[in-house]
Amino acid sequence: MPIQAITTKIISTLGNKESLIPIMVKDGVDSASLTYKSFKEGGAVEGTDRFIDEFGTQAIWIGGIPFFKFLIDKTAYKHAKINPGVDPRIIADKEYSNWALNNAKGIMSNSKNQTVKNAISDCLKDGGNLAKNLFKGKVIAATALTLASFFLLTKTKQRKTKNTVLKEMNNEVNNSEIKHLFNIEENNTPAIFAEYGSNKEQKPSFKGFAKNLSEAIMFNPVHNMKIIDAGITSERLLCSRNKNEFAEHAIKEGGFLFFIYGFGNLIEKGINKFSSKVLKKPIDLPIDVIMDSSFAQALKEGKIAEDIAKMPSKDKSLTEKLNFIINEPENILVKAAKKAKIVSTVKDTTGKNIVDTSKYIDIKDLETLANNLLNIDSKYSISKEKINTFLNKTKALKVASVTANIGISCLFLGYIIPTAIYKYRQNKTGTTTFHVANDIRKNNKKDLS
Repeated sequence: MPIQAITTKIISTLGNKESLIPIMVKDGVDSASLTYKSFKEGGAVEGTDRFIDEFGTQAIWIGGIPFFKFLIDKTAYKHAKINPGVDPRIIADKEYSNWALNNAKGIMSNSKNQTVKNAISDCLKDGGNLAKNLFKGKVIAATALTLASFFLLTKTKQRKTKNTVLKEMNNEVNNSEIKHLFNIEENNTPAIFAEYGSNKEQKPSFKGFAKNLSEAIMFNPVHNMKIIDAGITSERLLCSRNKNEFAEHAIKEGGFLFFIYGFGNLIEKGINKFSSKVLKKPIDLPIDVIMDSSFAQALKEGKIAEDIAKMPSKDKSLTEKLNFIINEPENILVKAAKKAKIVSTVKDTTGKNIVDTSKYIDIKDLETLANNLLNIDSKYSISKEKINTFLNKTKALKVASVTANIGISCLFLGYIIPTAIYKYRQNKTGTTTFHVANDIRKNNKKDLS
């Protein structure tokens, strides 16, 4: 694969606001640096505690929702004979569902033999109610089960850390009486939960969760992940083992959420605005579009405004707007929409890429893309640069924008925030040693006397 294609793929992935990959990269840096810092400053006990917390959480955070959704697809959806690949937003809109069914061609992308037409038809048998309810239930269940998995991880980790410290104490004084601390409690509640069972306030609540789950969260994986992150943050704070750990979690989680979801967007918007206003190189378009040869040709020939003018106006019906996408495959806006993944495609019987009507097409996203295309077209029209020079500078600025977003966030998450946590601990306790382990030792010394 050529270097340019590799670069495009990387920047396309890291610059995609609806992709989890940029978040995973930042979280990986955050987890690795905090684990290293914990081993270095707090010792082996804290390092192990942090390793389980960070990388166990990361595994649940990344794999939890997809895993539980997969299970639901293979059980509930299969039993109901509903293909989970059909977007329920299509089913919910009568005009959209009629258009999708009438224009359905090709084979479902998640099936070897089911046609798009049959998949949509199955979802519409009862007016779409079963498909819509299955999807809502899947998102709620997968999110709740993921948070429950993290809760279990937290309790397991905390009990393991306590056991490790107590075993060290036992070895130091060679006192067998401490062994009762590792047994099952008298009420037959497993010890892993016994320490926390008496404190009802520490248990996370999912009350009202389903009610407040908006459509944006259900259909956008990044927004769905925000719910998971909010839940993880809440659980970490509620399950803190002392005030200092609570404060350290607050510093860590607050910084993480800001640099994952807020600061990155601020960096990108700032660079994009500077690039457009000062450098006259708009970079709002996805890099896949900027790098596309058909886009370069249309820009060079001045056809972008002409092609976008063919798009039905806002007062036209949804059917007319969607038909435009089907009927104008060579239109630069339609081509760009496919490159930007606003319009999905599947293979027909001849192997040709056609519009996949089982996937939702957001007309607002299409209109935003059209405005961005017109913006770069207007800037190029007043530029005295050759097309290759103009586009190469635009590509470079796009790469710089995405790299700055990831790089600056990783700097803060990987160095500044971990350093701030241990500076806070040093100032508060006078040492960087693991205060939780110190508390366990202090609280259990009398059992050894």
